[in-house]
This record gives sequence, structure tokens and C-alpha cells, in this order.
Amino acid sequence: MQANNTILESPPKVGGEIQRLRLQHNLTLDQLASKSGGSKSILSQIEHVESNRTLATFWRITKALESPLEDVLAVKEGVSCFEKLSQNATPEVMSEDSLFCLKILGTLSTVSSVQWYEFTAKPSAELFSEAHGAGSLESITLCTGKLTVIVGEKTQSICAGETLRFHTDVPHSLKNEGKKTVHGFMVNLL
Repeated sequence: MQANNTILESPPKVGGEIQRLRLQHNLTLDQLASKSGGSKSILSQIEHVESNRTLATFWRITKALESPLEDVLAVKEGVSCFEKLSQNATPEVMSEDSLFCLKILGTLSTVSSVQWYEFTAKPSAELFSEAHGAGSLESITLCTGKLTVIVGEKTQSICAGETLRFHTDVPHSLKNEGKKTVHGFMVNLL
């Protein structure tokens, strides 16, 4: 694209959309200002398209660069193609009895849709989980040992080399009833 090309399109007018969303959430300008840390007068100006200059400038720049506004707003400063964590830097979560350990392998950017873990469960370890929401699914693959999975009032066992998938829209638990430590991987689709 040549530097002297001019953007002929008009920038989007987001004020009407912000007003629509505010009303959809039954919020007054005062309430939205309080929740967002902004001022009522600025929000009013934005909703009435009186104060859209900064967004319009960014929008024109992104159009000229042929890059979506979302990409510019999601700053990727210093992003590497690799993210390596040492063994000590991988976050862990322990069960109440401290016998069930989940190493969090997933990233923060995907936590609302998918979570994955490596886990170990010492003998008699039990991990209780609340319901994860409608449509949620858990998949467990065991590398060693045997594990009992209890979903609601149903029970299923899984052995090394097997994978078990089950819905997690009800409370559920994982229990090592054997005499050896269990090792496996868990993926939660939310």
C-alpha cells in the first residue's frame, strides 16, 4: 500500500453500540461510569458520537496498515514463539488432603474455554470438584495406576492406558483407591 493513499471509509460509530449494551444490562450512565472508572459526561459524549476522535484515529491507522483493530489492541510486545517454564515455575493446585496434585499446563488466555493438567494422586487421594457448567466435558488419560471417577451418583474406574470422558455439569470427584501413586493428564472443555 502506498503512503499517500487516503482512507475513504468512515470509522465505525461505537457510541450507539455502547448505549445499546448499557441499556441491555439495565445500567444508567452513572452506574456504567462507576463500574468502568470513567465519567458520566465522557460516556454521554461517546454514546452521542461527540467524542470518537481517538477511536477514529486508531481505526484509520489500522486500516492503513491493513491490520484489524483487535490485533493492535492486543499488544504483543516482546512475544516469542516459545514460552518455556521450568519445572518449578509450572503452577500447581493441591487437593484438600494434599495428596492429589494438579500441575496447570494450560495458559491464562484459554482458561475460560479449555484447561489442561498433569496430575498425580497418592494412595487414598481424592479430588472434589463443583459442577463446571452446562455442556462442560472432562477427559482423563491415565499413564499409571487406577482411578475411580464419581459423577453425581455414577461411578466408573479407569486404568493405565485408558481415557475416560464425562460431563462435568454436576459435582464430581476423582479417587485413588489403590496402593500406588496414579499419574495422568486431564483436559476440561468449558
